[in-house]
Formats: sequence, structure tokens, C-alpha cells
Amino acid sequence: MGTVSESAADVFRTSGDRDGAGRPVLWYGAQPAWQIDLERDAQRAHGLHLRREQGIGVSWRRSTGWLAYHHDGLNVPGRRDTVPVTVAFFEDPPYDTYGIAPENYPRIWADCGAVSPHRMSDQAPCLYYPWSAVEQRWTAADGLLPLLNLVRDHLYFEHYWRLTGGQRRGQWLGGEAAHGVPDVMAS
Repeated sequence: MGTVSESAADVFRTSGDRDGAGRPVLWYGAQPAWQIDLERDAQRAHGLHLRREQGIGVSWRRSTGWLAYHHDGLNVPGRRDTVPVTVAFFEDPPYDTYGIAPENYPRIWADCGAVSPHRMSDQAPCLYYPWSAVEQRWTAADGLLPLLNLVRDHLYFEHYWRLTGGQRRGQWLGGEAAHGVPDVMAS
């Protein structure tokens, strides 16, 4: 992800956009009101187990902001040990968001290397189909707590899938959608 910036000017730099009055606009992840709305319920539920980190990295040959939430370890049903989770938001994501606004398609890392039928190429859990209706996907307006709950459920589904046979006909408890880019978009 990069290192935490020492300079508040870097962390709270602008996206390069201007509002109607010509004032610089902060990228969404650097806006305190956006952060508060996103994390409020998660902070209440997880307290000191959840911490925020933000900074500047390089993406596509330019500096770009990032915001990450690290959870010390979610309690996943059926697992003895907790699972550390990182949820990362990017001003200019280094991965495809499939046309979804970056704030609604963060990258999540948890239990990397686990065998699963629902993982991205970088080992991020595939939590929902990008082309599903917005009501069937997580969005930033839902808040961080529902996203952490979705991650916990996904990790449980993976665990159960492995226990019931994994790649040899393991049972997936959650909803499933086709993988890959729809034919309409691929052509």
C-alpha cells in the first residue's frame, strides 16, 4: 500500500478537482465526514480492534491517496483463531473496479493464500458480483460494519466449503454468481 505520510498536507491533498467556487476538492477518502459516516458503527462494534491508516502511494505514474482499515482479527464461526482483515480504499485503484465508483469497490485482504472458489487474482475475497444490481452489492453508504460482516460471512463460507470437500465438490453456503466479465462487456 505504501507508507503513512508524515505530512497532513499530503494526506489531505486534493484530488485535483475543483468545486463550483474553484476551491480544491479532497478525494473521498481524505474527507473527514466521509470517514466518520463510513466507520462510525464499525468503531462502536469493534473499538480498539479497528484502526485507520492513510497516506499517499504511486499509481499509474502519479501520486494517489489511499485509506485502509485494519482489523486485528474477526471472529469467524467454526475457526479457532481470529482472522486479520484489511479494507483498503484508493483514490485511483490499482485494480479494475468494473465501472463501480472506487469508494464502493474497496480491496479487502483476509486469509490470503486460502483455497477458495471466490477469490480475485490478488487473493482478495470476491464478495459480490460487480454487475449485480446495486441493492445486491455493498456500497460505502452502507458503512464499514456491514462490509466487515460480509467479509466474516465470506470467510465462514470458505471455511465450510473446505471442510465439506473444497475443490472436490465442497458446499458453498452463500449466494453465487457467474465468474468473469459478462459476454456483452467482453465483446
